[in-house]
Amino acid sequence: MKRALGTAGVVATLVGYVIGASIFILPGSLAGSAGPAVVLAYLFAAVIAAFSCLAAGQLGAVFPNTGAGFVAVSKLLSPFAGFIGIWLMLAAYIMAIVLIALGFADYFTALFPAFDSTMVAFAVIALFTVLNTGRIDILVSIQGILVAVFMIALVGVSTGGVVSLESANLTPFVPAGWNAVLIATVPAFFSYGGFMAVMEMAGEIDNPGRTIPRGLLISFAVVVVTYIALSLALVGMIPWQDLATTKAPVMVVAEQLFGKAGAAFTSFAMMGAAATSINALVLVASRDIYALAEDGILPKTVAGEGSAWRSVLVVGIFSLAGLAMGNSITEYAVWVSSFTLVFQILVGAALIYVPLRALGAYEVSAFKLGRVGIKLSGWGLMLISAFFLIVVVMDAFAEFAWAGAYFLVGTGLYLLRRKRQESPS
Repeated sequence: MKRALGTAGVVATLVGYVIGASIFILPGSLAGSAGPAVVLAYLFAAVIAAFSCLAAGQLGAVFPNTGAGFVAVSKLLSPFAGFIGIWLMLAAYIMAIVLIALGFADYFTALFPAFDSTMVAFAVIALFTVLNTGRIDILVSIQGILVAVFMIALVGVSTGGVVSLESANLTPFVPAGWNAVLIATVPAFFSYGGFMAVMEMAGEIDNPGRTIPRGLLISFAVVVVTYIALSLALVGMIPWQDLATTKAPVMVVAEQLFGKAGAAFTSFAMMGAAATSINALVLVASRDIYALAEDGILPKTVAGEGSAWRSVLVVGIFSLAGLAMGNSITEYAVWVSSFTLVFQILVGAALIYVPLRALGAYEVSAFKLGRVGIKLSGWGLMLISAFFLIVVVMDAFAEFAWAGAYFLVGTGLYLLRRKRQESPS
């Protein structure tokens, strides 16, 4: 594999991957519960992301393979842990599709109010399911343009909003208490999830020992500043009590700053970002389902020559079923972030075992945290992920019974596969 990505390439790829549609969708609804302190929720979420960046960078250097996270968890912990990781992230991808489809619908119907928001969300999921079954990848060819457009919209709204904010809207800063801020941190973390992608890129990075830490540091700073500025602009321009019921809040601020033309530009930018995100998530989730079918955990009919469209169809059906649950955008974000936090606990544990079970690969890897750095990063990722997972589970314990049921289904499928493998043919 050619190592062609330098620091600029890593930064551009990570920023474009991490900053997606969710930042147009989530800050407004989270501000409706946490108040102006939603800014702190995004800052706390950045701390979680910082530990995941360190872990992803080290594991990507030690296992420069596609799906390095799952490979590392499987090899350093156990095959079952690796399976649980991919099983949980599969659910996270599907819930993320639902969340972004709902956000797309909010911005679409803000421009075209004659349409029903729920029907638009169903339609956009169905559309990208069909597109992926037909191997039509129109969006990939224009993804660079779409990323540039939504970054222009974000920078414009963030800068203009921070300059024009009403200080009275920021008082009191923590109106609902610190518990609300901690709870909001979990769905806010959804917007940082893409940093783990550096594990997938390790085999393509030139001089990874220098490029990975530089690229991570610069892209992390860009993302955090963007998120903090946008969330501050929203609560500074719109009273936080109104944000809970404000549809397409970034568009509303854009209209206040730049008029109807600015609002329309921002809405189309968001819908473009959402389209690329949904398309990518359908593709990634379908490949996970295909891999599980090939491994015998899901029915073999989903895998096989020329049958990739079936795994795409499975993603579409489950995404539509998830949308039919009728939860709010924030609730879907909590689900996605919670599954991701569990996966990060596994990744943190795998990182700690690198010097013990992958010493040879670690010693020749170009990027090294050092033994102390590995321990601090691994334990830090596990502890901070577990802390925020406990916070959100305690807030909505009954709802997480569904997560337990999903976990048990996955465990049962895994054990059945093992039993079939061990039985004499």
